[in-house]
Amino acid sequence: MVERTVESIEKNINQVVLIKTMKKTWIFVVAVLLCGCNRENINAQIMNEKLYVTIGGETRTVTMEDNVGTRALVAALQTENITYLADDYGNFEKVGHVGQSFPTADHQITTSAGDLVLYNGNNICIFYGSNSWSYTRIGKFDNLSADEVRQFVKAGQGEVAITLSLQPIQTGIRDFSPEENDKGPAYTITGQIAPQGYKGVVIQNGKKRIQ
Repeated sequence: MVERTVESIEKNINQVVLIKTMKKTWIFVVAVLLCGCNRENINAQIMNEKLYVTIGGETRTVTMEDNVGTRALVAALQTENITYLADDYGNFEKVGHVGQSFPTADHQITTSAGDLVLYNGNNICIFYGSNSWSYTRIGKFDNLSADEVRQFVKAGQGEVAITLSLQPIQTGIRDFSPEENDKGPAYTITGQIAPQGYKGVVIQNGKKRIQ
Protein backbone atom coordinates (compact mmCIF):
# COMPACT_ATOMS: atom_id res chain seq x y z
CA MET A 1 0.00 0.00 0.00
CA VAL A 2 2.81 2.41 0.87
CA GLU A 3 4.66 1.55 -2.35
CA ARG A 4 1.55 2.31 -4.44
CA THR A 5 1.14 5.66 -2.67
CA VAL A 6 4.77 6.60 -3.38
CA GLU A 7 4.39 5.58 -7.02
CA SER A 8 1.22 7.67 -7.29
CA ILE A 9 2.95 10.72 -5.79
CA GLU A 10 5.95 10.34 -8.13
CA LYS A 11 3.62 10.01 -11.09
CA ASN A 12 1.78 13.20 -10.12
CA ILE A 13 5.05 15.07 -9.67
CA ASN A 14 6.26 13.96 -13.10
CA GLN A 15 3.00 15.13 -14.66
CA VAL A 16 3.32 18.55 -13.02
CA VAL A 17 6.93 18.89 -14.20
CA LEU A 18 5.90 17.89 -17.73
CA ILE A 19 3.06 20.44 -17.79
CA LYS A 20 5.35 23.23 -16.58
CA THR A 21 7.97 22.32 -19.18
CA MET A 22 5.36 22.36 -21.96
CA LYS A 23 4.09 25.77 -20.81
CA LYS A 24 7.62 27.22 -20.88
CA THR A 25 8.17 25.77 -24.34
CA TRP A 26 4.96 27.27 -25.68
CA ILE A 27 5.75 30.66 -24.13
CA PHE A 28 9.16 30.60 -25.82
CA VAL A 29 7.66 29.64 -29.19
CA VAL A 30 5.04 32.39 -28.97
CA ALA A 31 7.69 34.98 -28.03
CA VAL A 32 9.86 34.00 -30.99
CA LEU A 33 6.90 34.24 -33.36
CA LEU A 34 5.90 37.65 -32.01
CA CYS A 35 9.45 38.98 -32.38
CA GLY A 36 9.56 37.74 -35.93
CA CYS A 37 6.24 39.42 -36.75
CA ASN A 38 7.35 42.72 -35.20
CA ARG A 39 10.58 42.63 -37.17
CA GLU A 40 8.67 41.95 -40.39
CA ASN A 41 6.27 44.81 -39.64
CA ILE A 42 9.17 47.21 -39.04
CA ASN A 43 10.88 46.10 -42.25
CA ALA A 44 7.64 46.45 -44.21
CA GLN A 45 7.14 49.95 -42.80
CA ILE A 46 10.61 50.99 -43.98
CA MET A 47 10.06 49.52 -47.43
CA ASN A 48 6.87 51.59 -47.75
CA GLU A 49 8.44 54.75 -46.32
CA LYS A 50 9.53 57.54 -48.65
CA LEU A 51 12.62 59.61 -47.94
CA TYR A 52 12.20 63.29 -48.81
CA VAL A 53 15.30 65.17 -49.98
CA THR A 54 15.13 68.97 -50.07
CA ILE A 55 17.72 71.18 -51.78
CA GLY A 56 17.27 74.92 -52.40
CA GLY A 57 13.54 74.82 -51.73
CA GLU A 58 12.87 71.86 -54.04
CA THR A 59 11.92 68.42 -52.71
CA ARG A 60 12.20 65.01 -54.36
CA THR A 61 11.31 61.55 -53.06
CA VAL A 62 13.50 58.48 -52.70
CA THR A 63 12.39 54.86 -52.53
CA MET A 64 14.53 53.27 -49.84
CA GLU A 65 16.30 49.93 -49.59
CA ASP A 66 15.75 47.75 -46.52
CA ASN A 67 18.95 47.24 -44.51
CA VAL A 68 20.40 48.10 -41.09
CA GLY A 69 21.54 51.49 -42.35
CA THR A 70 18.17 52.64 -43.67
CA ARG A 71 16.37 51.30 -40.60
CA ALA A 72 18.66 53.38 -38.37
CA LEU A 73 18.24 56.41 -40.65
CA VAL A 74 14.45 56.16 -40.49
CA ALA A 75 14.60 55.86 -36.69
CA ALA A 76 16.72 59.03 -36.50
CA LEU A 77 14.41 60.92 -38.87
CA GLN A 78 11.40 60.00 -36.77
CA THR A 79 12.94 62.20 -34.08
CA GLU A 80 14.05 65.14 -36.25
CA ASN A 81 15.04 66.07 -39.78
CA ILE A 82 18.69 65.86 -40.76
CA THR A 83 20.30 68.83 -42.53
CA TYR A 84 23.90 68.66 -43.72
CA LEU A 85 26.25 70.36 -46.17
CA ALA A 86 27.39 68.43 -49.23
CA ASP A 87 29.95 69.27 -51.88
CA ASP A 88 30.96 67.89 -55.26
CA TYR A 89 33.53 65.13 -55.37
CA GLY A 90 35.07 63.45 -58.39
CA ASN A 91 32.56 65.04 -60.76
CA PHE A 92 30.09 62.24 -59.98
CA GLU A 93 28.58 62.89 -56.51
CA LYS A 94 27.54 65.30 -53.78
CA VAL A 95 28.90 64.03 -50.47
CA GLY A 96 28.66 65.36 -46.93
CA HIS A 97 29.02 64.37 -43.29
CA VAL A 98 25.60 63.99 -41.64
CA GLY A 99 26.77 64.59 -38.06
CA GLN A 100 26.06 61.10 -36.77
CA SER A 101 26.99 57.49 -37.53
CA PHE A 102 24.74 54.68 -38.74
CA PRO A 103 25.34 50.93 -38.99
CA THR A 104 26.47 49.76 -42.42
CA ALA A 105 25.71 46.90 -44.79
CA ASP A 106 28.50 47.63 -47.26
CA HIS A 107 29.02 45.71 -50.46
CA GLN A 108 30.74 46.49 -53.74
CA ILE A 109 28.36 48.31 -56.09
CA THR A 110 28.48 50.46 -59.21
CA THR A 111 26.30 53.52 -58.74
CA SER A 112 24.34 55.50 -61.29
CA ALA A 113 22.67 58.91 -61.34
CA GLY A 114 20.01 59.16 -58.64
CA ASP A 115 21.52 56.64 -56.22
CA LEU A 116 21.87 57.55 -52.53
CA VAL A 117 24.39 55.64 -50.43
CA LEU A 118 25.92 55.66 -46.96
CA TYR A 119 29.71 55.89 -46.97
CA ASN A 120 31.81 55.05 -43.89
CA GLY A 121 28.63 55.13 -41.81
CA ASN A 122 28.55 58.91 -41.47
CA ASN A 123 28.59 60.37 -44.99
CA ILE A 124 25.72 60.38 -47.46
CA CYS A 125 26.53 60.48 -51.16
CA ILE A 126 24.04 61.51 -53.83
CA PHE A 127 25.28 60.39 -57.23
CA TYR A 128 24.83 62.31 -60.45
CA GLY A 129 27.41 60.09 -62.15
CA SER A 130 28.83 56.62 -61.67
CA ASN A 131 31.40 55.12 -59.31
CA SER A 132 32.33 51.63 -58.09
CA TRP A 133 33.03 51.24 -54.37
CA SER A 134 31.85 49.53 -51.20
CA TYR A 135 28.73 51.36 -49.98
CA THR A 136 25.51 50.82 -48.05
CA ARG A 137 22.59 51.52 -50.37
CA ILE A 138 20.00 54.00 -49.10
CA GLY A 139 17.78 54.20 -52.16
CA LYS A 140 17.16 55.92 -55.46
CA PHE A 141 15.27 59.04 -56.57
CA ASP A 142 11.81 58.39 -57.96
CA ASN A 143 11.25 59.18 -61.64
CA LEU A 144 14.25 61.45 -62.20
CA SER A 145 16.42 61.28 -65.30
CA ALA A 146 20.19 61.71 -65.04
CA ASP A 147 19.90 65.31 -66.26
CA GLU A 148 17.14 66.05 -63.73
CA VAL A 149 19.29 64.61 -60.92
CA ARG A 150 22.22 66.83 -61.95
CA GLN A 151 19.95 69.87 -61.99
CA PHE A 152 18.33 69.03 -58.65
CA VAL A 153 21.60 68.50 -56.74
CA LYS A 154 23.24 71.47 -58.51
CA ALA A 155 26.04 69.28 -59.87
CA GLY A 156 29.34 71.09 -60.19
CA GLN A 157 28.08 74.21 -58.41
CA GLY A 158 29.79 73.59 -55.09
CA GLU A 159 28.40 73.26 -51.58
CA VAL A 160 24.65 72.90 -50.97
CA ALA A 161 22.49 72.38 -47.88
CA ILE A 162 20.53 69.11 -48.00
CA THR A 163 17.64 68.22 -45.70
CA LEU A 164 16.40 64.66 -45.23
CA SER A 165 12.93 64.09 -43.82
CA LEU A 166 10.05 61.60 -43.72
CA GLN A 167 7.51 64.28 -44.61
CA PRO A 168 7.49 67.07 -47.25
CA ILE A 169 9.03 70.30 -45.99
CA GLN A 170 7.22 73.62 -46.22
CA THR A 171 9.84 75.84 -47.80
CA GLY A 172 7.88 79.06 -47.96
CA ILE A 173 8.74 79.53 -51.65
CA ARG A 174 5.69 80.34 -53.78
CA ASP A 175 4.47 82.61 -56.55
CA PHE A 176 3.79 86.18 -55.50
CA SER A 177 2.81 89.52 -56.98
CA PRO A 178 4.59 92.89 -56.51
CA GLU A 179 1.46 94.18 -54.78
CA GLU A 180 1.99 91.79 -51.88
CA ASN A 181 3.27 93.24 -48.64
CA ASP A 182 7.05 92.77 -48.35
CA LYS A 183 6.55 91.69 -44.78
CA GLY A 184 5.70 88.11 -43.88
CA PRO A 185 7.16 85.01 -42.25
CA ALA A 186 10.80 84.35 -43.10
CA TYR A 187 12.08 80.80 -43.58
CA THR A 188 15.55 79.32 -43.37
CA ILE A 189 16.88 77.44 -46.40
CA THR A 190 15.85 74.19 -44.67
CA GLY A 191 12.21 75.28 -44.65
CA GLN A 192 11.90 76.18 -40.96
CA ILE A 193 10.51 79.51 -39.76
CA ALA A 194 13.49 81.74 -38.96
CA PRO A 195 13.53 82.59 -35.23
CA GLN A 196 13.80 86.17 -34.06
CA GLY A 197 17.38 87.40 -34.37
CA TYR A 198 18.31 84.71 -36.94
CA LYS A 199 21.36 85.63 -39.03
CA GLY A 200 21.91 84.18 -42.49
CA VAL A 201 20.05 83.46 -45.72
CA VAL A 202 16.25 83.48 -45.42
CA ILE A 203 13.33 83.15 -47.83
CA GLN A 204 10.53 85.69 -47.47
CA ASN A 205 7.59 86.07 -49.86
CA GLY A 206 9.39 83.86 -52.36
CA LYS A 207 12.61 85.91 -52.30
CA LYS A 208 15.99 84.99 -50.86
CA ARG A 209 17.78 87.60 -48.80
CA ILE A 210 20.44 87.86 -46.12
CA GLN A 211 19.56 89.27 -42.74
